Amino acid sequence: MHLKRLHVERIRNLNRVELTQLQPFNIFYGDNGSGKSSILEAIHLLATGRSFRTNLVKQYIQRGGADGLVYAESMHYRLGLQKLITGEQIIRLNGDNVATQSELAKLLPVQLIDPDSVSLLDTGSKPRRQLLDWLMFHVEPEFHSMWLRYQRALKQRNNLLKNNHGDRSVWLQNIQSWEHALAEYGELIHGLREKVMQQWQPLFQQYCALLLPDIPISLDYAAAFDVEQGLLHSLDQHRTRDMERTTTQHGPHRSDLRLKTPLGIADEVLSRGQKKLLVVALKLSQIHMLQDLGKETVVLLDDFSAELDDSAQGRLLSTLVSLNSQVFMTILDGSAIKNMQDRLDFSTVAVFEVSNGQLQPQIF
Repeated sequence: MHLKRLHVERIRNLNRVELTQLQPFNIFYGDNGSGKSSILEAIHLLATGRSFRTNLVKQYIQRGGADGLVYAESMHYRLGLQKLITGEQIIRLNGDNVATQSELAKLLPVQLIDPDSVSLLDTGSKPRRQLLDWLMFHVEPEFHSMWLRYQRALKQRNNLLKNNHGDRSVWLQNIQSWEHALAEYGELIHGLREKVMQQWQPLFQQYCALLLPDIPISLDYAAAFDVEQGLLHSLDQHRTRDMERTTTQHGPHRSDLRLKTPLGIADEVLSRGQKKLLVVALKLSQIHMLQDLGKETVVLLDDFSAELDDSAQGRLLSTLVSLNSQVFMTILDGSAIKNMQDRLDFSTVAVFEVSNGQLQPQIF
């Protein structure tokens, strides 16, 4: 989906912003604190129901305000989100209320690349698993419902692990019942993930060759349970230890993506700039996969030039242009836009100067 219009109210210092001439490439420049990243935050909020900068609603709704509003239009859809200071939200699609955020997420796939994206490599398995599951959500229609059923069974098993008093035989019967459900959906999720990984890996290698041409990097999926024996066997074998730790330690909710170079684990041997390009390769290869299925992704690129030299910036721009994605990019210095003219077709670029929450279109 490409957005034609964006309307934002009461998000940080964006009191009321109306953008009606959005292009495939949209560049926002201005000083730190001007509000340029808040534009990207508003789009992310509309697509996912969450900010990428904070978990606290009161931090991005204007002080004293009761709510924040984001509204967008594409050629075929009208999407709206009203986020209340209480954390509640009202979601609208083509003028009608919808029950869940996933209705908008399906229509508006968003990939964020910002200076914090490199934490995907060094902060534990959760963000890498979330990256994989973003792809799963958008390419495998059955995945979301399976994941919800798996999470329900996982919650019930964890509750029983924490409350293991009373009649032992009744407790064992209950937990084994939930383990069967957990294993059933976990095995299905694992199978879907392996299928998607087989499609994703060659695309990832293609984008690594474009962005990190001198560094071979492998991408592998670690299941977090004994695949040969099966998840039910792992749950049974580790039940006592899980009781001690009061949580389920094996299954798709603990899986991981492993990224390695010939010299070792990517996170340990790559520079900060190389790590950013690796994360970009992961995300742009996912976008390519969606594109092959006829789905358009919105790319939110915050602080484009951070940690990248001129050569790396050029490779990133050229790669972005090759994708049929709409890009919303922030940069600090507007003069840097002139350096992009040999890589961008400026008939498809909109440029905005941002100052104190106000946006002014610019001509280059």
